[in-house]
Amino acid sequence: MKVGDIVRCKFQPSSSGYNTKTGCMEPMLYHIKEELGIFIGARDKHSGIVFFPQFNYQHYIAFKSLEIVSETG
Repeated sequence: MKVGDIVRCKFQPSSSGYNTKTGCMEPMLYHIKEELGIFIGARDKHSGIVFFPQFNYQHYIAFKSLEIVSETG
């Protein structure tokens, strides 16, 4: 997976991440399963960051939960 690839999310997360101020998980505000996004970088060897322009939102997500729809040149 390369920066700029168009990907489809195959998983719906229940939270958007951990809030260090409250010590709680933040609820997921968007339904991203089956939505298209742009791969913008790797987080580690198992996950990356996907930007969903339709929501102006980015999310860390496991590579196994993504499907490449269109690869960059």
